[in-house]
Amino acid sequence: MLKIELKNTQQLSRLAVVVVMALLSLYLVVLIGLQLQTAKAASSVVTRVAPGKMVAWTWFGRQRVIAPVKTQTDLVNAQINAELLGVMLSGASSSATLKFKGKPEQVYQMGDKLNGKMELVDIEAYRIVVRDNGINKQLLMKKPDVIMESQESDEDIDTQTQGFALANMFGAVPVNIGGSTGFKINNLSADVQAMAGIRDGDVVVQIDGLSVQDLMSDPVKWMSYSSSSSLPVTLMREGREEIIYVNAASLSAKILPTLGLKRQR
Repeated sequence: MLKIELKNTQQLSRLAVVVVMALLSLYLVVLIGLQLQTAKAASSVVTRVAPGKMVAWTWFGRQRVIAPVKTQTDLVNAQINAELLGVMLSGASSSATLKFKGKPEQVYQMGDKLNGKMELVDIEAYRIVVRDNGINKQLLMKKPDVIMESQESDEDIDTQTQGFALANMFGAVPVNIGGSTGFKINNLSADVQAMAGIRDGDVVVQIDGLSVQDLMSDPVKWMSYSSSSSLPVTLMREGREEIIYVNAASLSAKILPTLGLKRQR
């Protein structure tokens, strides 16, 4: 009887172990299943987010398209009975001085009408751009070599034009420097550089203590300097202010007859 009970007890123990093992196996299977399901769900989330990132990158990461700056080149010459005497380069405040035949010189800014029909649309060094019947055309400033070849002697030539003619003779372009007017020198011949001591790229800001702006409003004074043998000229050279002394008498003796102008005595 005791043996039978012992045998039953052993069988029950084995059965209990089997049941526990089965439960553990089932638990492990369920746990693995949950892990796989979680991983699958996470994978699905990543898959859904990825297109969103691509859309966001395409939408916000797209480079901004910047319209290229259009430069006016190779324009047809405008048929306008006027001479471009000088330009003032100062961004939106740039201006150009023109002289129509038989009329006094006048200062124009971008947007102004020239001769009642052409619109001034751009001001550049050595030229202006006008719009004539919807077409952009140019009016060039006279270069030094053109002035030397084409200027004719005229007893009654306007003194303001003479002042600009002298400036243009040196290839000078009016520029704005520190809120003041200066003349930037360009295209000087070797002879003129040797005689004047001025180099290409120099910006003349004063002559004999007077600003260029004052001289442009008093061309008679400008012309009177042609007899000076030691004319103090203040200029900006490579970012530094310098004063040089120019033999204007020798210089004007070479230049003025070519321009058809007379030296002041």
